[in-house]
Amino acid sequence: MADTPLPSSYTNGLVVYQSQQAATQLNITSVEGGEFFMRVSTQQSATEGRPSVRIESKKLYADGVYVLNVSHVPVGCSTWPAFWTTTAEQDGKWPIGGEIDIIENANDEFAGALTTLHTNSGCSIAASIPAQSATVLHTNCSAYNPDRTGCQSEMNGTSVPTWGAALNRAGGGFFAMARSFGTTGKGVRVWYWARGSEPSDLQRGSTAVNPENWGKPNVWYDVAQQCHQDFNQHKIVFDTTLGGDWAGNTYERSGCQAQYGPITDQVSMNGSSYDEAYWAVGGLRVFASGGGNENAA
Repeated sequence: MADTPLPSSYTNGLVVYQSQQAATQLNITSVEGGEFFMRVSTQQSATEGRPSVRIESKKLYADGVYVLNVSHVPVGCSTWPAFWTTTAEQDGKWPIGGEIDIIENANDEFAGALTTLHTNSGCSIAASIPAQSATVLHTNCSAYNPDRTGCQSEMNGTSVPTWGAALNRAGGGFFAMARSFGTTGKGVRVWYWARGSEPSDLQRGSTAVNPENWGKPNVWYDVAQQCHQDFNQHKIVFDTTLGGDWAGNTYERSGCQAQYGPITDQVSMNGSSYDEAYWAVGGLRVFASGGGNENAA
């Protein structure tokens, strides 16, 4: 977390990202019961932008396995939460270096978590990917595509919930991303397991993982050969935006305007509507592993 407030201009959101000290004072970050909480402020009035949290890793990472233990994801109208990795050159140079949105959603519009790639080149994925269980929504990864969605898939959200109130009621679980580019790389793969069904090598105290034993991934973007030049070392990011380029543009069609009126009214005058807009994270582990001799590192 930054020592000074961060700009909301990353996503053009109606938020004010807080410094570490301010977030603690506002009680929008805390450690409770062994979990780290990152909240949107529920103060009733926030006419200058609602306080929220954006946390970035200080270290940069490339190929490896990223494992998130999460029991609660932010939900609710106007929210745009994401757990993602992005180039360290984001400020002023994005999309050079690429972006991987491991899980994200907006306005709870989608029943399942979305996984998205944004690239500097014309990288793309197939319209149907038998190797994954998720449904492809968009195939063009280029950040310069007019719709700016990136290439994107939606995970199953029904039989084993991967997002929203259903995931939170179930107590969450484990998301894992294996990133490997280069001659032996397999691109980007993402899995989800409900709590208690995760592989044994993801249980507490494990020191090594083997994604090849995890079965069919929820998402598999096999773009290691085609797009390896698009992905540099990345920082890891958690944030929750309100409105902005995505949640703001889909607010009405998501049914939120009918519920709360204009998005500016909800954000500025309805703090209680953000009671469930928080992350509860039990842990985040990164296992470094290779992907051939042309790794993006």
